[in-house]
Amino acid sequence: MNPLSLIRQFIKGLTAETTPGQIGAGIALGFLIGLMPKATLTAQLLIVVMMASKVNLPMAVFTVAIVSLLNPFIDKVTDPIGYALLTAEGLRPLWTKLYNTPVFPWTGFNNTVVPGGLVFGAAMLAPVYLGGKKFGAYYNDKLRVRVMNSKLVKSLKASWLLDWYFKEGV
Repeated sequence: MNPLSLIRQFIKGLTAETTPGQIGAGIALGFLIGLMPKATLTAQLLIVVMMASKVNLPMAVFTVAIVSLLNPFIDKVTDPIGYALLTAEGLRPLWTKLYNTPVFPWTGFNNTVVPGGLVFGAAMLAPVYLGGKKFGAYYNDKLRVRVMNSKLVKSLKASWLLDWYFKEGV
């Protein structure tokens, strides 16, 4: 996908009528991805899920960026959870077996932040989704028209390059 298509999809996602549920799901999935170190297979698989599902991508990307910026503070919660999971005696055979499995070490499961982030993210998924759904309803009612009429979106829509690109139908 070329950069112009990405810009087009981003604007379309911000200005299209999406349901509050799609916005909430985008925020929830973005929250979960934001908790993960991005250089792991786990994060990459979550990004593929985000791209393949019908969530609102701009909201998901915004949430990933915000949570990633706040991650040094959130790690103070996720790191101890991951450490407790990785050092639990009952789970030691599981971790050993997973580590000796081909490909699975690339998931980063042996980094305390990854299992801690997954558990914390799974616990917070429902509240974040519900909050995101409420924000989605507010966004559709009050903010979407303001975003559509913003100078940034209008200038991008009026850009001769984007106009040429969209007329070509590529």
